[in-house]
Amino acid sequence: MSFLIPSKHTNLKYSVINISAHILKNLKELKVIEYDELLGMIKNELGDGVIELFSLCLSFLFMHGKVIYNESTDSLGLNNETI
Repeated sequence: MSFLIPSKHTNLKYSVINISAHILKNLKELKVIEYDELLGMIKNELGDGVIELFSLCLSFLFMHGKVIYNESTDSLGLNNETI
């Protein structure tokens, strides 16, 4: 099953692209946010179905240089050089 290429059976609400867009939207508003707090916000916006894909979406954004992770504070922020 491909997470990036939707099929006719894919629920677009729970696609990697949509969840990643919501993550970026929240990070643009808040600048820096803790992992658990961001997960809670995305769950409230899209529902419990995002739990399975949340880490995959963060990995997708990290691989593309869009987000940075601060291990000491367990928080995420935007990489302003690429946005």
